[in-house]
Amino acid sequence: MKIVNEDQLEWISADGYYRKVLLSEEDLQYPGNVVQLLKVEAGSRIVPHHHQRITEVFYVLKGQAILFVENNYSTRRPGDTILCKPNETHGIVNNSDNDFVLAVFKLNAIKDDTYWEK
Repeated sequence: MKIVNEDQLEWISADGYYRKVLLSEEDLQYPGNVVQLLKVEAGSRIVPHHHQRITEVFYVLKGQAILFVENNYSTRRPGDTILCKPNETHGIVNNSDNDFVLAVFKLNAIKDDTYWEK
């Protein structure tokens, strides 16, 4: 068993967002699977991108923002779960006054599998 208290982890700056790795591949003992928190600050965004191998499951914990997958733009709120399959272009626009926080379950994750749209 492993217990992780996210308050004891530091936010890691990424491309337009912050993340905390809750459970790594080593923790899960399953290559390619990772559990992390993602924070998009008020007024920020994650630009459109896709992954060739990675499947992502998003579970919204706090705030609201526009999360899009392909051409499906919708405001997501706490309790929403979104599945993003490989090669589906996705991103987030947080046009609210509050941070948007979600849990991200990455499946089949490999390094350098993020392709930013132009």
